[in-house]
Amino acid sequence: MPEKSWDTHKIVAELREHFGSAFVSSRAEAEADARKLLDDRVGRMDDHDIVELGRLFNRHGKSNRVRFDRFSPGFAGAIMVKLSQDVGRFNDVVNDLWHGPIDDALALLGRMYADRSILPGAGSSLPSYLLYLRDPERFGVCINATMTGLGAEVGERFRADGRDSYERFCAALQGWRREYGVAPQEADAILTEIMRQIPVISKRVPISESMGEREYLETSEPMAGLAADGRLTAEAVASACYLPVEQIDGWAEALNRGMRQAVFHGPPGTGKTHVARLLARHLATSPAHIELTQFHPAYSYEDFVEGLRPQSGTGGNLHYAVRPGVFSLLCDRARHSPQETFVLVIDEMNRADLAAVFGELLFLLEYRGDVEATLPYSQRRFSVPRNVIVLGTMNTADRSLALLDFALRRRFHAFPLLPNEDVLGGWAREHPPVNADLALAVFRLIRDRIGHDAPVSPGHSYWMIDSLDAGTAERIWEYQLHPYLAEYWFERPADLIQLDTDVRALIAERA
Repeated sequence: MPEKSWDTHKIVAELREHFGSAFVSSRAEAEADARKLLDDRVGRMDDHDIVELGRLFNRHGKSNRVRFDRFSPGFAGAIMVKLSQDVGRFNDVVNDLWHGPIDDALALLGRMYADRSILPGAGSSLPSYLLYLRDPERFGVCINATMTGLGAEVGERFRADGRDSYERFCAALQGWRREYGVAPQEADAILTEIMRQIPVISKRVPISESMGEREYLETSEPMAGLAADGRLTAEAVASACYLPVEQIDGWAEALNRGMRQAVFHGPPGTGKTHVARLLARHLATSPAHIELTQFHPAYSYEDFVEGLRPQSGTGGNLHYAVRPGVFSLLCDRARHSPQETFVLVIDEMNRADLAAVFGELLFLLEYRGDVEATLPYSQRRFSVPRNVIVLGTMNTADRSLALLDFALRRRFHAFPLLPNEDVLGGWAREHPPVNADLALAVFRLIRDRIGHDAPVSPGHSYWMIDSLDAGTAERIWEYQLHPYLAEYWFERPADLIQLDTDVRALIAERA
């Protein structure tokens, strides 16, 4: 666990001021209403009762307003609707948790944590919240935020995997509440805020300041990722990309022994630009030998190779002069330093008219240094030096690799980057505040529903967000992925509606 870098007393005071005078009382009132509904209806609840129970679980007050997001997205509509799909099972399980002897209820909770099929969708939150309602002073609500926040406070790691672990969590929670004078009703909000204060455990080494922004590489030791000549090692690139080092070596060998240009292609969110820029730091002699450009529909041969540009002369007269483009300038630099390696990274490569932008470079890229061509504007003889590597990125959701100009496609290595569960899992393990189970579960659900190899399947990097929790996951889905998929599933509205329901239910279940 990271060393505490926050003041718990200060967080408690700030949260109480933020929520207002009804912080505890509004939650206690909602809990009393939930108890009454359970006493009146448990064992014979219908689907409307189940949804209403979730609303009561989520009801509280904030800044003198009634809200229904105390545990959001947990207990929200999607998860309660899912639970209501088998009303009989819900009533049987909840009745045992609510009316059974405490020891039996704890035993059932333990079995539910070990076997989630007992009540699908209940997660760890529903059984623990029912026990909490029975005795708020003894029990706690077991969600990722409370477990992570309390773990950071007491220096332990809590998991919802059985009765013993839950009781250990509850005992630690009681001691922590006594130490800071925290009421049961406010503990979840305070621990959630503490979870957000946990720093990411990593040491960062500056990678590059040559492209207008500061990049960082996560490594286990300062400067551990730099080779003696200042390049990033293959191991450092692999570590930063959460990929096997053999993959990095394979790409580098392909570029050093064969064609000197490649395109990383795959769906959005698979880290194509990130990987390309890090690989450039492995291949280039120094960060100063890397150039970055981004293609777009208006990008032209004149921007890339050379073109006529207006210039103001003496007396305000306008004349046109030949101006070299990004690639020409890099080739000129490389020609004067033949023992060094230069890399051009082209982001969003497929957004431009590639045949028009590259022009005679399609020919010159293949015959490096051996053949020259006359450029149309300057009329100078031009060739592409052997010590220039070109790395492009291409979003397959915009355009299939097969639709690229064949003459261009056969001159570029094709390096696929697909949604990768191992990359997400490796990243999550190094970022303790992240709800790794949630991130992986939602990623798998969307990937499996859309298809592992589908060109529009969203990648892993959507979920690689520091301190990812259920609320953040729901926002990513609602504001990024759902609108994106709606563009590609416009002929399949029923499938999108079902996926939306299932994603929201899963997020709430894993809250």
